[in-house]
Amino acid sequence: MFKKKEVLLLILGIIFVSSTLRAPITSVGPVIDQIGSRLNLSSTLLGSLTTIPLLMFALISPSVAGVSAKFGMSKTLFCSTIVLLIGLLIRVIPNPLFLFLGTVLIGIGIAFGNVIFPSFIKWRFPSQMGVMTGIYTLMMTMFGGVGSGFSVPLSHVGHGGYQFALGFWVILCIFALIVWLPQLKTNPKIVVEKSDRKIYKSKLAVCVALMMGFQSMLFFCMATWIPSILMSYGFSKQTAGYFMMLSIFSQLPMNFIVPVIASKLKDQRILAYAYTLLFIIGFSLLFTQTFVLTIIAMIILGLASGSAFSLCMLTFSLRAKTTQDAIELSGFSQGLGYLVAATGPVLFGWLKDYTGHFESCIFAFLIVTVIFFVFSYISCKNRYIFD
Repeated sequence: MFKKKEVLLLILGIIFVSSTLRAPITSVGPVIDQIGSRLNLSSTLLGSLTTIPLLMFALISPSVAGVSAKFGMSKTLFCSTIVLLIGLLIRVIPNPLFLFLGTVLIGIGIAFGNVIFPSFIKWRFPSQMGVMTGIYTLMMTMFGGVGSGFSVPLSHVGHGGYQFALGFWVILCIFALIVWLPQLKTNPKIVVEKSDRKIYKSKLAVCVALMMGFQSMLFFCMATWIPSILMSYGFSKQTAGYFMMLSIFSQLPMNFIVPVIASKLKDQRILAYAYTLLFIIGFSLLFTQTFVLTIIAMIILGLASGSAFSLCMLTFSLRAKTTQDAIELSGFSQGLGYLVAATGPVLFGWLKDYTGHFESCIFAFLIVTVIFFVFSYISCKNRYIFD
């Protein structure tokens, strides 16, 4: 009975902590105009609110394995959630300095969770990696969608404005800390020993990192530019926001289903073919500029994004023999991957300014999709990074 209670508390902890890893970022976009008006910020500075977390992911991820080796995964996750909480509190102070400082801390806090969870799940649930990865990615995506969809309504509550919309997630963070507390006592400290092997010398590890990078580039470029593309087609800002929320929530079934399927396959390349086809169909339908086909496009893109993200997260475990290898691969892949991803929103913005229209961005989405497929195909073959 005790063991069942312990496992239940652990699963609840994973659910609550993972739910804090996307909403603090996705909640910014819908109220970015309010932030700019209140703090008198330029479009370039406002755009950096998306780029800063990605850069923090890139800078912090490679060091997560070392920190975990010293403090253990459970304690590190708890402390990183506290950093996230502090960042959320600082970010709502109506001053540009605190806005960006809070954003930096939020990026640091989330970076630890991003890296640790895949290897934590491999260690704690070795025979249920697919199911638990599905739960983890499902919660990330679901609350990411909630953060995007409810940010504007929350900003209209009382006179809270964007500060209430962004600060609302403090509540979720506090709940996550409370629910995770038992893990500090019941889970033993997990030490990740140092290794003389250089992960960057593994060609497979580099491919996994680039797979992660181009998947993240697609996601963040979609979150940044798809609403603007839709508004350029004549859709209202509110309608464009609903379309994005539809796309995010369309990811949910794939977040759970794909890891379960992938964990039972020796070779996951068939899944890479599947989500690549979905991406190509979805982006191509955006050229039609019609209401019904745009709805279909956003649903298809959601299915593709959910599949791609979940498989990326599971790949850190599938391509590693041990928990140590998994956290090294996760840290390296997310460090390099998010560095690649951080260039995406800026490059897409430059492309739009250079060509004068958003159709060029859709072509760019298709090109990135093909590149993403190449690295997915290589990474999804059944082998290990240090073989």
